[in-house]
Amino acid sequence: MKMNNLLLLIISLLLIGSCEKKTRLVDIKLLILTPKTYYDIPVILSGKIFDVGPGGLWFVLEDKTGYIQVTTENITAYLPCMQKGKDVAIVGKLKQFKVHKYFSIQTMLRCDN
Repeated sequence: MKMNNLLLLIISLLLIGSCEKKTRLVDIKLLILTPKTYYDIPVILSGKIFDVGPGGLWFVLEDKTGYIQVTTENITAYLPCMQKGKDVAIVGKLKQFKVHKYFSIQTMLRCDN
């Protein structure tokens, strides 16, 4: 587990150094409570897949602070890692449709059991 956290930290630092906008690891609770800070800004979420929607069009990600729906609209191929119970780290952006906040995944960084 410590090795995975170290790998996530290294990837995060590489992303921060290579992007104009800083990409950082964020708790789901922060996305929900302070959405204006995070809309359309790339961030990293890390947690466990709680549920997967029909056809893999979305999944619900859970971390120690809450849950958020993650859409796979920007992913061109099915992610074999997208299974209930998997620990993942993803990069994407917070979006909103009417009053519903969701996270649009751009990249899967890590996938563990």
